Amino acid sequence: MNIHSKPSQDVSLARAVLDAGGVIKSADEGQTAFRWQGHPRAFVLITRGKLTVHFRTKGRNVPWAECRASVGQDCMPVTAAILSEREITVRAKCSEPTTWIELSPNSLVLLVHSDMGFRQALFATHAKRLPTFFAKISAKNRFSLDNRIADWLLCHAKDREVVATHGDIAKDLLTAREVVSRRLRDFANKGWIVQQRGRIHIDAPAALARLSKGCLSLAT
Repeated sequence: MNIHSKPSQDVSLARAVLDAGGVIKSADEGQTAFRWQGHPRAFVLITRGKLTVHFRTKGRNVPWAECRASVGQDCMPVTAAILSEREITVRAKCSEPTTWIELSPNSLVLLVHSDMGFRQALFATHAKRLPTFFAKISAKNRFSLDNRIADWLLCHAKDREVVATHGDIAKDLLTAREVVSRRLRDFANKGWIVQQRGRIHIDAPAALARLSKGCLSLAT
């Protein structure tokens, strides 16, 4: 494909990315696909499975946001950070066995600028996904702090353990450390977590998952 290609949403994004030098990678369900801080290391296009991505733009005092990418979709926050030359903190976990293609940022920029067909196909997928993405963000804003803390713990856990202080959590969620400490004490009293200095062990991930989705409350 070249700049004179006829724009079409039928353009094979995967084929174009592979032809540009993309590298195929894969991971099993529950594994971390990638975790980056700073300028993204690669453009990511999913060819099998699904990724759950949590991200935050560096230097902005906002909480973590979440998006998901499935077959034929890229990781939109990473793509935006590459094209805008912004730094980002991002981590992605496989919601199921997943395969994806990684392309270097420089190669992506060249592909976007030189190939009209690829550019239109890529941004057409973004246009379809953005309404759902913003709807999910709006829904999350209606959740209580308990919901958000539960979600934060699950997102940051590795083998059911979170390495973070109450201050770290409060900073990410834009609230006071004392408020987070009080909520975590309630979680511990419920038997959902065990707290140690600088660490939190999750004993009841299913309960936290239900709480994070608004299906459970501390009063239950």
